[in-house]
Amino acid sequence: MLMKVSGKNTIIMGDFNYPDISWFDGSSGSHGSDFFNVSQDCFLSQHVRFPTRKHDILDLVLSSDPNAVDTVESIGKLGASDHDILAFEVSCSVNIPHSVELVPSFSKANLDGISEFLNEINWLEMLDGLNAVDSWRGFRDVVDQVMKVYVPWKRRRYKNNRPSWMTREVFLAVKRKGHLWRLYRSSGDSFDLDQFKAQQKLVQRLVSGAKLEFERQIASNIKDNPRAFFSYVRGKQKVKDSVGPLLDSDSGNTINDSQEMSRVLNSYFSSVFTQENLDNFDDLVVGVPPNSIEDMVCTPDLVKEKLLKLNSSKAPGPDGVYPFILKSFADQLSFPLAIIFN
Repeated sequence: MLMKVSGKNTIIMGDFNYPDISWFDGSSGSHGSDFFNVSQDCFLSQHVRFPTRKHDILDLVLSSDPNAVDTVESIGKLGASDHDILAFEVSCSVNIPHSVELVPSFSKANLDGISEFLNEINWLEMLDGLNAVDSWRGFRDVVDQVMKVYVPWKRRRYKNNRPSWMTREVFLAVKRKGHLWRLYRSSGDSFDLDQFKAQQKLVQRLVSGAKLEFERQIASNIKDNPRAFFSYVRGKQKVKDSVGPLLDSDSGNTINDSQEMSRVLNSYFSSVFTQENLDNFDDLVVGVPPNSIEDMVCTPDLVKEKLLKLNSSKAPGPDGVYPFILKSFADQLSFPLAIIFN
């Protein structure tokens, strides 16, 4: 297996359970001799230099490039396991495009300030004598001012290694647990072990509480922010949804290639389109329909009713007006919008 997977850029890690291999002097007993010899034949470097279970190095990190792995360290135990958790840095060039897009942080917005600002606007005086286009521009300028003054902006969150439920308190507690474990491994003192066990229980309690609080929060806000709820649920799925492989009805072959699958799907969707008869169209009715609407009046109450049905977690349209603002301040904004619609 090592001969098959070892290549130009290979890192292999896991519990190999060869306690009789001495990675310091390059010797091995009968149990691990075959594994040790193959690892040497594949020119693999072993980076763990401290015991990972009692006095033995059982958990290994092997790499084809000796400079590919840096700073291997023990960060504690996982649950009831008696093996150390290994953390190490991989030296490689990875291009991660960090988002530079700014998005509003409505959770930190000054909602009272926005409400007070909108209440002080005399919409009748502001929109008097303006047509629909100019009135809308004036309305949008007010909303833009609200977004600039009362709503902080942040960079769009990119995926990181921390769970979405992890708070700063939990993060610091986990970090301290790793520190206490390394302290015990170096000293072997029973007092250090007791401190580690106490910190481990604290971490378990904090993690459980943080998960529960986070799940309660996203469940209670599912109507206002369903995206966060379903994103968390999808992250818990063991089997990820994917497209393919597909069966090509023409050739009968199974297709895994993305480009070929897109061709097969496009061909299928095109085949179910309605084929219109371009030579036979219905006669076009010219003139005003007999039951046309001559006048329509939009009241502020009607506009408010529609605003309150908006999904505040959605992105803005081409006008840049966020549904969160329209829904949260429907009482103040329904009146100017009714004027514009009328």
